[in-house]
Amino acid sequence: MAYSPFPNPQNPIPNPPRPTWLEIDLDALAGNVRALRAFVGPNRQLFAVVKANAYGHGAEIVGPAALAAGADRLAVATVGEAVALRQVGISAPILLLGYTPGYLGEELLRWDLAATLCDSETAYQWSALAAGVGKRIPVHVKVDTGMHRLGLASTDVPGFASQLAELPGLYVEGIYTHFSTADEADQHYAHRQLETFTDLLATLSLRRRRPPLAHAANSAAILSLPDSHLDGVRAGIALYGLHPSPEVPLPDAFRPLLRWKARVAQVKLLASGEPVSYGNTWIAPRPSAVAILPVGYADGFPRAPRTWQSVLVHGQPAPIVGRVCMDMTVVDVTAICEAGEVVKAGDEVVLIGAALPVEEIARRLETINYEVTSRLMARLPRLPVTRTGNSSGSQADFQPALREAE
Repeated sequence: MAYSPFPNPQNPIPNPPRPTWLEIDLDALAGNVRALRAFVGPNRQLFAVVKANAYGHGAEIVGPAALAAGADRLAVATVGEAVALRQVGISAPILLLGYTPGYLGEELLRWDLAATLCDSETAYQWSALAAGVGKRIPVHVKVDTGMHRLGLASTDVPGFASQLAELPGLYVEGIYTHFSTADEADQHYAHRQLETFTDLLATLSLRRRRPPLAHAANSAAILSLPDSHLDGVRAGIALYGLHPSPEVPLPDAFRPLLRWKARVAQVKLLASGEPVSYGNTWIAPRPSAVAILPVGYADGFPRAPRTWQSVLVHGQPAPIVGRVCMDMTVVDVTAICEAGEVVKAGDEVVLIGAALPVEEIARRLETINYEVTSRLMARLPRLPVTRTGNSSGSQADFQPALREAE
């Protein structure tokens, strides 16, 4: 692949492998880690949650940078996500938050992974496997305190903990739960969940079965429920500088990491009455100028039923016209041209940025900011940048982006 890490004189960043790319601000990431650390103090374990390709930001970029900035551990959902991090040289502890079936025990041993555990059959399977080779698998017991998703009922945990204590090959490193309403203004239910969990921890302590690492707080609880910080916290959406919810916004110290940009591929002048894209669903109502962007629904730029609505060209809104295609989108730049701007091939377009934040896109799509970034596809190059907006300049910094683009 022809690819240069050196800046194009006409553009402030390197020429990307594709003419649409994500910029990941590592200075913002470091600042967010410091802000999270200020909330939880120096003695609690800070998990950086980098599942779903770091919420779409690029786990192979975010994971190492978060650890370098002061996070203690990483958390992902699947074995595959963890293996990808190990393969780029990350040696820090990694916890699998999702369901890991018993037959993947060999992968846990091979890659030195901690896994969520909440059933006896899997416990016996992993115990036999690990003990048979003289090793131990670290596990975190998942407790369902009221979300009614994955996890054991709190009343079942003391017996399960006693059972685990008798099994060789397992190290019960942690115990955790997850809040269902910590991001809401009314935190009555979150307090109820926390009370259930802390009561359980007290019971386990009396029986000398409490694991050393108890954690409950997600991003919203880190901000709004300090009693939930316990031995460690799991920072997800806040790590990326995105608000947990409108009811629990981030303080000003946090900044978004991600910008999504593209370059205009072509500009066309259309006569009144000419159609655009599949199905001819948009007809030029007057002589119009349209710009073709090398972005489509295969990148996570949705086609229907709701779309991005508009992007920014020369800092001004350019409405999407016609149907979004798999790899291309057409936007109307008539008003921008009529205002005296010259729109041409190679011009930079902003799909997500300071003037078009993820929260605004989520509002247009009638979803949440988590989904907007998590659905950004792996084929979008992720480029780490500094606060100046320039690449850090090292070819090594671009390896994750190059791998994803190949």
